[in-house]
Amino acid sequence: MIKKTLYYLKTQGLLPTLKLVLTSVWDGLRMAFFALACYLRLPFGRSALRRRFAGKLLVVYTPTVEWNFLFARAQQLAVSFGTRGDCVAVYLSTQRHYDNVLGWKELQPNVFLANVRLSKQLDALASEVKAVVTSVYNITNAGVMERYHSDRVIYEYVDDLHLMVSDAVDFAPWEQRHRRLLAEADLSVATATVLYDEILPYAKNPVLLPNAVDYDFFAAPAEERPELAALRKRYRCVLGYYGALASWFDYEAVRLTAERHPDWLWLLIGKDLGTDLRDSGVLMLPNVKWIPPVRYRELPSYIASTDVLTIPFVLNETTKATSPVKLFEYMAAGRPVITSDLPECRKYASVHRYHSPEELEALVPVALEKRGDADYQALLRKEALENTWTARREAELSALGLGGTE
Repeated sequence: MIKKTLYYLKTQGLLPTLKLVLTSVWDGLRMAFFALACYLRLPFGRSALRRRFAGKLLVVYTPTVEWNFLFARAQQLAVSFGTRGDCVAVYLSTQRHYDNVLGWKELQPNVFLANVRLSKQLDALASEVKAVVTSVYNITNAGVMERYHSDRVIYEYVDDLHLMVSDAVDFAPWEQRHRRLLAEADLSVATATVLYDEILPYAKNPVLLPNAVDYDFFAAPAEERPELAALRKRYRCVLGYYGALASWFDYEAVRLTAERHPDWLWLLIGKDLGTDLRDSGVLMLPNVKWIPPVRYRELPSYIASTDVLTIPFVLNETTKATSPVKLFEYMAAGRPVITSDLPECRKYASVHRYHSPEELEALVPVALEKRGDADYQALLRKEALENTWTARREAELSALGLGGTE
């Protein structure tokens, strides 16, 4: 912490560093409060938890994205394990900002959310389980595994390491930890071919498993939001996107197509990371509408207002290693898909890809014609069903030698 503080003093100045320190202290106090509350309540529910875990495969997720901040790969797989019947998932959270849980909270059958400080209690709670599998997503929190016993370890390598530890003062120690974890983990999962090729020389048991979709959730009919239904009547088509709006987003392609086609509406949904969205100038265009992040369960009602769904990313080292979760969600929703020429999107026949803003512009009419094409809809459905979280879960269990009948 001292080394990092000195680094920020040198690079950011006094006030930003002071803000960082105060935020860190406040977060620490907040986490300690919830942890203490958990410890006080745990003895009263320990026996019940032990009975719930008994005879099952216990899958523990070390802290990564908080459960109530972003419903990402870790959360999706935790839910999938919980639905298997012979598994129970425990999602450990730092509770730094979003997960306010006093004690163990059962989010849904066999899926529990708990404060990371309660990980020291796992051995006592897991005394009668079939096995304990630990799943690591965020290497900065991998040390949590030392607090309890694991029979198997999965290392999920979902983003380029430089991105995962982008604020690190010294990258070398993180790279050493990364390679050591690859060598020791019972299963190392890469979500993109670029990442798989990178870990192949170091991982004991590497496997390529891209992101996936909860097919039933996105394929189910959804009612269009009234405010968007009224808005879309003014346009020939709605081009949709949801997710992070960051430096890797192709603002130039959005700007060019919006300026040339005032009868096309761009609907952008997501968090503005940094100032790139505002600096791009696209929000000044009348046919570009930005909506801040919405809840995961509300996404289908926004998708219902779109004609074509897009992933307009610039190509760089980060995006080349990206397996977009939204790609498979778009497929399940039955919307034509247009993306930039991302390596992970080249694998699917249903995806229309562009290399320049002009190519994107030309692809929109082509994609619009596919809305009612039965063969194309069947292709979307086929590729979505081949990439479900259930399939990913079973692939992980099989690679660990723990597969079998549910």
